[in-house]
Amino acid sequence: MFPDPILRKKCRVVRRVDMDKARELASDMIETMDGAGGVGLAANQVGALQRVVTLHIPGDDEAIVLINPEIRDTEGEREIVEGCLSFPGYEGMVKRSITVKARWLDENGSKMKITTDELIAQALEHEVDHLNGILYTDHLLAHEKLVAAGTYMEDDEPHMHDVELEVHADHSDEGEEPEESDIEVVHSTIKFSDLYSESAVDQMRYDLRREGFLAEESESVASEHSHSHTHTHDHVESDDPHLDGGVLLDPEHKH
Repeated sequence: MFPDPILRKKCRVVRRVDMDKARELASDMIETMDGAGGVGLAANQVGALQRVVTLHIPGDDEAIVLINPEIRDTEGEREIVEGCLSFPGYEGMVKRSITVKARWLDENGSKMKITTDELIAQALEHEVDHLNGILYTDHLLAHEKLVAAGTYMEDDEPHMHDVELEVHADHSDEGEEPEESDIEVVHSTIKFSDLYSESAVDQMRYDLRREGFLAEESESVASEHSHSHTHTHDHVESDDPHLDGGVLLDPEHKH
């Protein structure tokens, strides 16, 4: 997650001697990406400085692996809402190309190339940027800042990173053909932000404010975080649950 410094590092080209390791890394990345409901993932987002990207476009049955992907050419320009697995809970308006030409090696070492548009073009630019240490916040429009995820969408629509699950539980006896009454269908939604601890998300929010990326500035929260980073005091517990006892300025005189 932002602001981990590895997100700003440039990934190394995968040599053919490393293809087995790249395939193993890609397999783990697909599991991570699909578990988070993401469209794409770059290797440095999971701590590996290799030029490996995985993509899973909504509607496609399987994810694809891109090793040493390159953007060869682009055409046009458009403004589009974008999010990122390294910035859970936020999205922003950025400029992306309309058409993208790219090439890469697949997991078998075969040469692949594509001319594409729409979401695939956006995902390719986003993930290749990651491999070069570039974040989508670097592309935010001059008048725009990050906002809470879903702000640009209708209130009743799920955020693109929420994972909608439909689980079919088979209650029939082993070896028997299940009947319709034996199948229990459970629907659920996993919120992407739930994949991270509250402290990690709070730290990211603080750093986003400090960098000026957030639209909703909160001086009190930023001040609180700044204070907590520079001073440490014992805290006084109050007998009244409705009162905050404050901090102890002189630890030698606790009374």
